[in-house]
Amino acid sequence: MTDWKTLLQRYRKPLPAFLALTALLLAAGLWWWTGRGSGEPFYLTEPVRRGDISHTISATGEVKAAHLVTVGAQVSGQITRLHVNVGQQVLKGDLLAEINSTKQKNQLETDRARLQSYQAQLESKTISLRVAERQYKREKNLHAGDAASREDLENAETALALAKAEVAALEAQVRETTLAVDTDAENLGYTRITAPLDGTVVSVPVDEGQTVNAAQTTPTIVQIADLNKMEIWLEISEGDIPSVSPGMEMSYTILGEPDTRRTAVIDSIDPGLTTLSDGSYETSSSGVSGSSGSSSSSSSDTAVYYYARAVVDNNDAHLHIGMTAQASITAATHKGVLLAPLLAVENAAGGRFVRVLDADGKVQTRPVTTGLTDGVRVEIRSGLENGAKVIVGELTQAQVEASEQRRGPGPGGPH
Repeated sequence: MTDWKTLLQRYRKPLPAFLALTALLLAAGLWWWTGRGSGEPFYLTEPVRRGDISHTISATGEVKAAHLVTVGAQVSGQITRLHVNVGQQVLKGDLLAEINSTKQKNQLETDRARLQSYQAQLESKTISLRVAERQYKREKNLHAGDAASREDLENAETALALAKAEVAALEAQVRETTLAVDTDAENLGYTRITAPLDGTVVSVPVDEGQTVNAAQTTPTIVQIADLNKMEIWLEISEGDIPSVSPGMEMSYTILGEPDTRRTAVIDSIDPGLTTLSDGSYETSSSGVSGSSGSSSSSSSDTAVYYYARAVVDNNDAHLHIGMTAQASITAATHKGVLLAPLLAVENAAGGRFVRVLDADGKVQTRPVTTGLTDGVRVEIRSGLENGAKVIVGELTQAQVEASEQRRGPGPGGPH
């Protein structure tokens, strides 16, 4: 007779997690069955026990810098000098690059000269205005004493109005040219590109000698990121997103360290789907991704996904921009509840039920209400008591004999 150890050795092939328990029970059952009669089926059972269970959502995400700034050129010209390389640490205000400033310097000097000319003209016209005001007052007094004609008074009045208009025009030209000088000075400053924050240079997409054109779009000169804080952008499926909320705990691994699991907290969930967050949203797409137990969120051409973001510390520099993270989000946890193998629960039109083997060896069918599941076990909310033996499978004598014939003798030979 084949003993149970021999059967166990035959079933030591790798099995999925949710079948491992069944394989063990099957092996033990076969050993016990060989000592039974051949009239009844053999039932494989597992007792209902109390324990803790969690509903988890699996998702894949991308690592991004929590604070990344694109530093661009605000003036056109040739890059004469690059002062940084990728990976270099910079401080706020450090010089990153220089653009040829000849055009900006010449424009500044030209407008400064125009400003000086207008200021000189304004000063001259202001003197003329004062003269015109005195002349008008004199003619007005003379006219009042009948010592000057009406025509002389009107001529003085016209000269005064003209002087005022000339001064006003020159004042406007001085203000306009002053603004132009300020703009020229600012543009000249733009030829020296400085770091807007402390961080690490993560990209330098230009070379010395290259000409950049800021007339239409702002050319990128350098990208700087603060790598002490990173964000993991997880793609959560439409079916799972109602179960995820900010503040939930999650654990994650990266491809380079699959055995090192770190923890984080969901910081925020984007209100729109991923294409909207990425700026490529055009029309709404529909997709269904149901979830039960430990579900999985992964990219698809038709499914809808939403970003859940988690901010994590990166002081040890274990994360790099663009890495792939595998995350598990704990959506709910129930402690001290009745648990049964998910394999034992069956579905029917009236709901869910399990088969129970009572103390007399008779099979009973009991309706049950279930709760959380982790893909292997399921929470039993009603219908079963602690210790009840639920049936997870059964075998006939013919199945046992057929299995023995297919497998042949064990490692130790026939018994």
